[in-house]
Order: sequence, then structure tokens, then C-alpha cells
Amino acid sequence: MDAKAIAAKNAINDIDLHGHDALISAKQHKGLLVDAQRSYKGSDLGLILGLQRSIATHDQLAYLMISSATLREASNAGLKYQSYSGRFSGNLVVTSFSEIQAQGCYQIDAKTELGELRLLAIEDILANIVTTARWVLGQALPITKLRCNYPAPAHIARYEAIFQCPIEFDAPTTQLFFSADILDKPLPQASPQSVTLYKKLCEEKSITHNQGDIAWRLSQIIVEDPAAPPSLHAAAMRLHCSPRTLSRKLLAQGWRYQQLIDQVKEIHARRHLSDPTLSITRIGQQLGYADSSGFHRAFKKWTGLSPRAFRQALFDVK
Repeated sequence: MDAKAIAAKNAINDIDLHGHDALISAKQHKGLLVDAQRSYKGSDLGLILGLQRSIATHDQLAYLMISSATLREASNAGLKYQSYSGRFSGNLVVTSFSEIQAQGCYQIDAKTELGELRLLAIEDILANIVTTARWVLGQALPITKLRCNYPAPAHIARYEAIFQCPIEFDAPTTQLFFSADILDKPLPQASPQSVTLYKKLCEEKSITHNQGDIAWRLSQIIVEDPAAPPSLHAAAMRLHCSPRTLSRKLLAQGWRYQQLIDQVKEIHARRHLSDPTLSITRIGQQLGYADSSGFHRAFKKWTGLSPRAFRQALFDVK
């Protein structure tokens, strides 16, 4: 591909890219990816981006993860600051982590608003998990299973080569499973002093990076306790603005407060339903629903499936 031509088409030049304080807008970023995908002769661009993305792309976050004591600690740090280095991550694409029956699980939820870039964004993250985990662990992530909530692509052979595990397409959700045995083993480059330093730097950079992204900041508040999210008024108080101003800023980003609450609850519900040891009633209670019927109605509105049908689809042998 002619990278310079694609960049120029989106008003990006070499001088901009080498500037210390250069900023690329969301519109430029999306345009760049769309044009690159349309120019690319294959269909696996997302996987290539994820595999070739240097860990230096994550900047101070990379050093925080590598310096962490365990993969569990590194995963929690990486997901806390997942919006640090990506336009989509943390908003249009949300990655979460859980442990399900001796299996670690990274779950990726991508919004339909991504349009033709949705598959590229998911594949980028999936492949980059493999690459980043190798840097952090000093060895390959022991992947056991991959579920993808989209049809098998033309480049399915690339999946088999990269993930080297059983792969299920057209699944209800996208999840990468691996052996949980590795979660709490000491990491080779662990450094408590470095963790303290880079955590502080990531916190500062994240606040600066997202100070204008009111939806992201609100979602961080909601995720603290999805079962009892604060009222709009209480959330506005925490963000030092009036409820009216908060609502106006959210609408400018295409959100309503209840939509953000629903997104956080949906992601948690999908992840919990992957754990067969949790009853559907218990999951509903953990998300703040007083009875099962309320949870059923909400989940069906989000996904088109009842919680029971979603869980059955997850565990159907294909």
C-alpha cells in the first residue's frame, strides 16, 4: 500500500507524525483505517496490525505491564488503561478479563457502530493480546480456546497459525481462553518500584488523554459498582459539572447516561454467563436486578436472546 498517499488523503503528513505533541483526530484515524483496509489486497489486515504492533506503542503502559508481579496484575493494569493507546479501545471496543473454571478469559465486546472496521478492530486486539502476552510473560500465552461472535473469515488459516487452539465462529461473544495456571506465576521482569512509577504516569496520562471524553470517564465510574450506579446528579457531582452540562456533553458524543449503564451491565452479564457455576438469578442480582424477570427483559433487549438461550449457545458443542 502507498502509506503516504493514504495518510495525505486524511490530512496527515510526516511533519505532523514526528511532532512531540501531534494529535490525530478520531475522524482521521477512522479514515486512515478505512482507506488502508480498502487498499489492502487481503482480508487479514486486523491480524497483521495486532501481530506487528510493537509493545512500544503502549508506551508507559507497556512498562507497567512488564514490571507487574504477575499476569493477573498486568492484565488488570492493561485493561484499566485500555483507552491509553487506542481510539476504539475502552469505548467502541471494550476488553474485559475474568477467571472461569481454571481458565483465564479475555472478552472483547465491539459495538456495531464500528461498521466495516468492526472485524479489523477485534482481530487487532486478539492478535495483539498474543504479542503483548509474549513480551510480558517471556513465553507464549497457553491459549486453550477462542470463540468469535462473527462468521469464519476467508483467512481462517491465519487464525489456526496464530492462536493454535480450537476455534469457534458465530459464537454469542468473543472470548480468548487460556490456562489460569499461569496467572499468578512471577513475571521475569517484575519490579515493584517500576510499577509504582509507571502506574502514576499512566494515571496522569489517562486523565489528560480522556479529560474530553466524558463517556469514557463516566463508564469508569459506573464499572466501580454496576449493580448500583450513581444517579446522573451524583455522577455530575463527581465530574464537577451540572447534570444538564453532563447530559449535553454525553449527547454530543452520541450517548445517554442509561445507555452507558446498560453497556457496562451487558458486558458484565455476557462474562458472568460464561461461568456455569453462577446461576442466572445470581448474575441478575450481581447486576442490581431485584428479580430474574427484570434481568431477562434487559438482557433480551441488549442481545436479542434470553440469558438462558445465550448460555446454551455458549456451551453447545459444535
